[in-house]
Amino acid sequence: MFQKIIVPLDGSKQAESALKPAAFIARAFQAAIKLDMVEEMPPHLSKDEWELTQDEVLDRNRRESEEYLRALCHEMRSDGCNVSYAVLSLGPAAQRILEDVEAERPDLIVLSSHGRTGLPRVVLGSVAESLARQSPCPVMIVGHHSYGERQ
Repeated sequence: MFQKIIVPLDGSKQAESALKPAAFIARAFQAAIKLDMVEEMPPHLSKDEWELTQDEVLDRNRRESEEYLRALCHEMRSDGCNVSYAVLSLGPAAQRILEDVEAERPDLIVLSSHGRTGLPRVVLGSVAESLARQSPCPVMIVGHHSYGERQ
């Protein structure tokens, strides 16, 4: 039933709460998992970073994202998962993830809800809600308190 699962991440522990259920499903169906992370500009730079160009900041952030995803992949592989990763280009997260979904054609997307409500949700938008409405495949939204932190 499931052969490929995409798990969008943003580097937060809340987003990582989708990893356990995704791994469980992947092992049950012998499915592959792909971890997606969208490039982003940091909200602020330290004084030491003021002299860096935008490209240098993006390159540094991309390297950090790749290291983070490589570490998660290593951990998940040791738990018996077939997992890969991609750092998606800078842009609106939901849009970039949907572009990858169109290219990869997964059978399922598993992601965490950050639990925002009210004004923060209106201002920031909801990646989970956008994916649930626009995805061509099923989307499983995991409450970030449901499974606790990674072990």
